[in-house]
Amino acid sequence: MSVLSICKALEATWIGTIVRETYWGYATPQLAHLLGMALFGGAVVMDDLRLLGRLRRPAFSELSKQLMPLKWLGFLVVVGSGIALFMSDATRLYRNWAFLVKTVLLILVALNAWSFRARVYSGAAKSVEMPAAAKISASLSLLLWFAIIVTSRLIGFVGPEY
Repeated sequence: MSVLSICKALEATWIGTIVRETYWGYATPQLAHLLGMALFGGAVVMDDLRLLGRLRRPAFSELSKQLMPLKWLGFLVVVGSGIALFMSDATRLYRNWAFLVKTVLLILVALNAWSFRARVYSGAAKSVEMPAAAKISASLSLLLWFAIIVTSRLIGFVGPEY
């Protein structure tokens, strides 16, 4: 089964059809995606700024614990709405260079987060002065998220036409 045939099958689902062919079917996941990004992205930025020393209080471990529910809620909303939006236009998006770059950037940001949790978090959670690895991870996170925002905005303006 080819990527194109999978994309066509996704577009043919009832979710893909409703999102693509109805006003509120498209507007609702778009709005949810923006709200989810605000929740998730805001929490990630707060964590990153704390790791970089731009926020002094609360302690990183406390801030991270407080933000975790917002991160998970935002993440679930972004993923669910993003899948619905992709399903509505999958055959065009899989050939869109900005969407492909965004996908690679999302994988890189996930690897950065995994690496941070696996190797750096315990040291950062206990430290008053953040370790260099925590600052590097936070800087990389902010850079990647900025690039994801830029490529997300480019998706509608580049690539194959309808």
